[in-house]
Amino acid sequence: MTPLVRVVDASLGSDAQVKLVVSGLDDPDRLRAKWASSGATVERVGDRLHATSTVVALVRAAGRSMDRLRAERLRDCVVEAVDAWLEPAPTVVLGSRVARLGPMCQTMGIINVTPDSFSDGGLLYPQDHPGRAVERALDQHAAGAAIVDVGGESSRPGAAPVAVDDELKRAIPVVSALADRGVTVSIDTVKAEVADAAIAAGAQVVNDVSGGRYPELLEVVAASEAGYVLMHTRATPADMQRHTRYDDVVAEVYEFLADGLDRLEAAGIRRQRVIVDPGIGFAKALEHNLTLLRNLRQLRGLARPVLVGASRKTFIGALTNTDPGDRLEGSLAAAVVAAINGAGMVRVHDVAETREALEVATAIMRVGAGGAAA
Repeated sequence: MTPLVRVVDASLGSDAQVKLVVSGLDDPDRLRAKWASSGATVERVGDRLHATSTVVALVRAAGRSMDRLRAERLRDCVVEAVDAWLEPAPTVVLGSRVARLGPMCQTMGIINVTPDSFSDGGLLYPQDHPGRAVERALDQHAAGAAIVDVGGESSRPGAAPVAVDDELKRAIPVVSALADRGVTVSIDTVKAEVADAAIAAGAQVVNDVSGGRYPELLEVVAASEAGYVLMHTRATPADMQRHTRYDDVVAEVYEFLADGLDRLEAAGIRRQRVIVDPGIGFAKALEHNLTLLRNLRQLRGLARPVLVGASRKTFIGALTNTDPGDRLEGSLAAAVVAAINGAGMVRVHDVAETREALEVATAIMRVGAGGAAA
């Protein structure tokens, strides 16, 4: 097994005590005994070790309790996780350019060219297709969207799959028109054929809500220079809400994404091309969505930018008793909390309003950290 470190709190810096969770251990009790003898507070919870410790104490304990190779892997893992927790969102490679998701959290605009999207089904399709969708996307781009995400298949809970030809007819004309106008486009799909056509039409990101389930899709991404969004989920949109049992949702999402990054590298997709997404609303109950947003910074330990898609989702409606079209205020609150807790990008329907909210939140956070307001 490969050790994995998740940072819970490193706000005092890497030289002070930090709160850590270590998983993926062959012998948790052996490390626990050596680690506790150094003065660290260590508790075993299932197969994970929860501790308050210095990084040096963990590295020394690993050296005394593991073989050299595993100890070195754990050392590298904890140093990288603590550094990533403290530093700004890392860059992501999109083709020939490097995109920086900071210092302000960026926005990804949503363009649903489907008749059955949960929030705007049929609004942009099929009426005046693709003209209306392209116009909306250009408005989002002008309002500051760093990426526009185009999807031709609904991924709402209970949604049925769409035939490849139908998804191609819906999405590719929009992707092509936007790429021709210089917009950075993401294709929201789980199908290799659609991803391949979208990349050929100019898409620079593949947003895969399957969690890397389909090897043929990963092959398409690996053969390209496109960026890739790795999202946590379970099952498929048709039945994912029957799979919402977690013992520790933050730990399980983190470990899924860490394993996914390894799987992507094995498939030929470099980590520098990957953005991670906790999958708000995908196989999650209300409390899971809230817990993930509250503890989002822990995902920064994966050393990849974090994308959050909470806009207009069901959990906001459950809290505010509103329909999808009336969830702007709740969506803005979720976006600001995500940004404060470490998100590098938020996927939203209302780009202009979200950008304004993030600008204010960023100014407040920078002044609090000793930086300039503007």
